[in-house]
Amino acid sequence: MAGMESRGGVRVGINATAMVEVDKAMKEQVRILREPQKVVIADVSTVGLGVVSPVFLPKGAILEIKMESAIFNFDKPITIKGEVRYCKPAKEGSYKVGIKFIEVESDILSKIKEYVTKSG
Repeated sequence: MAGMESRGGVRVGINATAMVEVDKAMKEQVRILREPQKVVIADVSTVGLGVVSPVFLPKGAILEIKMESAIFNFDKPITIKGEVRYCKPAKEGSYKVGIKFIEVESDILSKIKEYVTKSG
């Protein structure tokens, strides 16, 4: 179980999807991801997300992550900025990606903390 704590926060499983795209300021450095991609959110913590992506996302890439508000019982669409910490091959041509939050509105972070506390 210690491996599950490596990102600095307790991870809890979640079954949701999000759209990710490279932050506009990084479009020239990260040319591999041209269009927004749908990813599956596998787990969440108060400091980041674990997702399964259909495309490779390079370490250090800054992503804009858009999620449905219902995921965390929020009343408006959720947009978070995160940094890719790792990306490794997973099953059937997908990739397991660890994303660390770098910009989260405080009210959104409160809802994520509430979700993690209830589910963990």
